[in-house]
Amino acid sequence: MLSPIVLVQAQAVPYVGEDAFLQAGDAAEGQGFRLRRARVGFAGRLAGYVPFAVSGELAGGADGSARLSEAWIGYAHFPFANLYFGAHDVPFSRSAMAGAGEGALIERPLAVRAMAPSRQVGLHVEGHFRGRAFSYFAGMFNGFQRSDQFFAGYVENAASFGNRFDHIAYVARLATEPLGPLPRSVQDLAVSRLRVGAGASYFFSDGGTRDIHGVGADLLVHVEGAHALAELLWNQSNPESAPTQPLGQLAPVTSIGLVGELGYFVRRIKLGVNARFEWLDPNLDLSDETDSWALTAGASYHFIDNTLKAQADFTHRQERHGVALDNDAVALQLQLNL
Repeated sequence: MLSPIVLVQAQAVPYVGEDAFLQAGDAAEGQGFRLRRARVGFAGRLAGYVPFAVSGELAGGADGSARLSEAWIGYAHFPFANLYFGAHDVPFSRSAMAGAGEGALIERPLAVRAMAPSRQVGLHVEGHFRGRAFSYFAGMFNGFQRSDQFFAGYVENAASFGNRFDHIAYVARLATEPLGPLPRSVQDLAVSRLRVGAGASYFFSDGGTRDIHGVGADLLVHVEGAHALAELLWNQSNPESAPTQPLGQLAPVTSIGLVGELGYFVRRIKLGVNARFEWLDPNLDLSDETDSWALTAGASYHFIDNTLKAQADFTHRQERHGVALDNDAVALQLQLNL
């Protein structure tokens, strides 16, 4: 049996500051419209225990070109050891694992986009015990490539020609949801009784150009329509003495990001209100304009749960050193998520 995968996110940006820059994580570089995502594919399960999924972004590249989003096969016969192999989510960071269409605000946190590896090619095994009261994840992936621009994050490499330059990355995560499983959505759309989820993640990428360590910790709470999310992310990137690809980084770089988010969903009127604060330091050894904090406030109207919704966000970014940039933005989005 097959199920469709469809994620369409059409955006309008009625206001954006003159210093906004897409590679710095801003919503746009000028007023207008943007097709953020147009993802299509299918998922299914064979014989009850072989899940699989294939999807692609029809306009995923900077030039609007199509690219692979995910393509994986699983073996989920035993709850204590499920195997997933292919291009899929790296089990690191709750916000990254939640999915692009499952957030309370239009975009994932800046820190997550910059510091979580997202989708890569490899395999991992995961196990869940006592209704997810305890879960573990352990995996191996092709080594992670970072962009030289911090906010551009990690390259999602489909590895069509295999692993040519990047060696291997190792990932581990421990998580608990002691009061019952949480849904994929960051918002408490079910207006549930108290649910708590916590996790800690680590990766080491033995890359051809950089060795990278990553540490993450996260907490999500749902109760009666309210949600609270907190994340800590830490990366340390060390350049190789003989890199396999051109590299602009000359010295070790340590980065840290803190995220705090609160929201409330009023089921009777299908409206959610949300706010997020982030504190970012891309390089602890430098004090410049990239050291910043960001405050995002937004509202979402859910026509059909999380399947069809309209969102409006305002983001204020404040540089903690150097020149203050005019990079605030107002973004509107209509989303279809199947």
